[in-house]
Amino acid sequence: MGGDMLFYSVALASVIGLSSAYTISFRRPCRDLSPECLRKTVQAALPTIADGIPDLGIESLDPYELKKLQLKLPGGIDIAFSNGYAKGLKTCNVDYARYGGGLFETQMHCNLTIKGKYRSSGRLLLFPINGDGESIIKCRNLKLRSLIQLGSVVRSDGRRYFDIKDSRIEHGYDGRVMYSMTNLFKGSPEMSNAVLDFMNSNWKMVAEEFGTPMVEYGVQSVMKNVKRLFDVLPIDELEKL
Repeated sequence: MGGDMLFYSVALASVIGLSSAYTISFRRPCRDLSPECLRKTVQAALPTIADGIPDLGIESLDPYELKKLQLKLPGGIDIAFSNGYAKGLKTCNVDYARYGGGLFETQMHCNLTIKGKYRSSGRLLLFPINGDGESIIKCRNLKLRSLIQLGSVVRSDGRRYFDIKDSRIEHGYDGRVMYSMTNLFKGSPEMSNAVLDFMNSNWKMVAEEFGTPMVEYGVQSVMKNVKRLFDVLPIDELEKL
């Protein structure tokens, strides 16, 4: 297999789900390296990889269970989510996918929802907060652009595997973010509603100021799955895709 086609198979492997017996549960809709074929393939594969493969240690990403997530946001805000989930990855729309110089690049737009219980303390811009309640955060038309640079390594079994040399994920808000959070101020529904109204009226400022740690957490979860897939499948297995 030529170098380009081999890389093509590997790039696709990052978005293709396999069963515990490595039975391919996804077939490429086309097999060339054109940007349109790559885009169609990534689009078709998203639901498969988002479902996860527990037997291979690849978690479900849609829905993604949030048992306990603790974040420290800018301004000294501590926030913890629990008993919740994030969903929407499998319905993202892929704008483009392309390969060149060993770099795989793709961009997509997603509608994501995060729901669960939360606890928070600190200062949100002008407002001190001390919250404990239910939250729903909806991101509409969130732009995600990823770049993955791959290398290879021979492991103790004598087989060659791919590893991620470098990766970068960029995000932007081409739609809007909607917040629904109860009890932002314990014992003060009026103040809670006032802060919530402020957050929704100034959603972009709030998202750009405080949203990056949450996006980075999601990105780390995706990259963990991709790395796990590369860890369990050597290159000669990827060539069969």
